[in-house]
Amino acid sequence: MNFPSKLNFPSKNVIRKSYDFREVFKKGKAYNTKNFIIYCNNNSLGYPRLGVVFGKKLFASAVKRNRLKRIIREVFRKNKYQFNSLDLVIVAGKRSKEVLDYNSTYKEICDNIIPKTS
Repeated sequence: MNFPSKLNFPSKNVIRKSYDFREVFKKGKAYNTKNFIIYCNNNSLGYPRLGVVFGKKLFASAVKRNRLKRIIREVFRKNKYQFNSLDLVIVAGKRSKEVLDYNSTYKEICDNIIPKTS
């Protein structure tokens, strides 16, 4: 089964290296939303990348933690064309105790970040 190339989530769109995370934290601009802290930094790669940081202290249940990570990756995957060549790192805020649904996560990420970075 082949998926359209716009809807896939290749590994090149994932931030994995610690120095990439450090660069986004150091040079990027931070946006506080209700449940997240989102760091944005321009990259020279020509495509957007996503990093997700969630600690065990906020979500002791791995099921809840991984569910929220999947929702965030899905929001990014469906809207990555809007992020141009940004590195995004999404960190769970202190108030994000409940697992959000897709629509509320979309509103927090896309509606707050895209108009500011465009």
